[in-house]
Amino acid sequence: MIARSLTSTARGIAQSPTRRRSLYAAVALVAVLLCLFPRPHVARVKILPQASTSGAGALISALGGGGVQNFAAVLGAQKTNYLIIGRSHDVQQEVVERLDLVDVWNSADPAAAERKLAKKVDIQLLTGGVLEVTARDTDPAFAKRLVEGFTEAIKARLKGLGLEQVRTKRAIVTDRLAEASTALETAERELNAFRVQNNLPSPEAALGAAVSTRLTLDAQIRGKEVEIETARQFQTDSSMRVRTLVSELMALRRQRAEADEASNGENALALSSQTADYVRLYREQQFAETIVLVYRRFFEEVSVEALSAETNVQIIERPHVDPDRQFNLSGIALLLLVLLAAAFTEIYAPMTGLARRPRRPEPQ
Repeated sequence: MIARSLTSTARGIAQSPTRRRSLYAAVALVAVLLCLFPRPHVARVKILPQASTSGAGALISALGGGGVQNFAAVLGAQKTNYLIIGRSHDVQQEVVERLDLVDVWNSADPAAAERKLAKKVDIQLLTGGVLEVTARDTDPAFAKRLVEGFTEAIKARLKGLGLEQVRTKRAIVTDRLAEASTALETAERELNAFRVQNNLPSPEAALGAAVSTRLTLDAQIRGKEVEIETARQFQTDSSMRVRTLVSELMALRRQRAEADEASNGENALALSSQTADYVRLYREQQFAETIVLVYRRFFEEVSVEALSAETNVQIIERPHVDPDRQFNLSGIALLLLVLLAAAFTEIYAPMTGLARRPRRPEPQ
């Protein structure tokens, strides 16, 4: 009975232009009110993640291969990585814990609070690698707290990733430095023992300046090769650091060739047996000393990276509430739907004949 009454009422409204238009006007007025009330507020912050030179140094300094296009592609990939980190589950979980959103929203569990948080907060990647975090809520203070919480969570996540990369790199460099220091002590001990046993002067006096210079260059070349191999464990061949080391290696090889030409091709090994052993020990000592210097440089770089890991985010635009008037999207969608239905039934249907009424039978 009730269904019949509703059907009859709906049919009456549909057949009466006055009632139909009054209904459209009423629904449109309700949609307009829903667009304005309750008034939403949008808080936003713009941050710029700083590229760390630890594990991601190859990404920020890639200049080889395809030139500028390769650099732009790699840099774009790094910006996308920052966007993925900002939208990650770890960051959302950190915000839920920081702001205690489970109790604030009376959610059943943290997962429910994270789902609601994902609907209220949006993270976008702007030009230049800037991350923009926006939060929409009827309470402007709470919306500002949301973007502040996301900023702190992103900073904490980037700091954790940077420190993890630094710890991995420091462990590798520390082991290599310990091995190189042990090798240097052994080489120096063997060289000093050989000098004392055979009553030899310093290598420069015994071998001559030209020979000692070439041996030193040989050790530096081998050390530079080891430094390049170590740098490739953390960076790509197209990174600025590796390309610089390769250039330095080429310069050392040119100096070695010039030293050979200046000595008229004199070979340091074309000497007596005793002197040849002295040359070998001196070369090993110079190589070990060069390797120790290489790994000490790496260790200093890692220490600097550890100090700068906390300053990984630059605030471009501080958290604030947008002063522009905001509107409810659901009310706007309802208003557009009402206007579309009114345009269809009142304009399009009469013009095309879809709303043509059936003719009444003529009287007999």
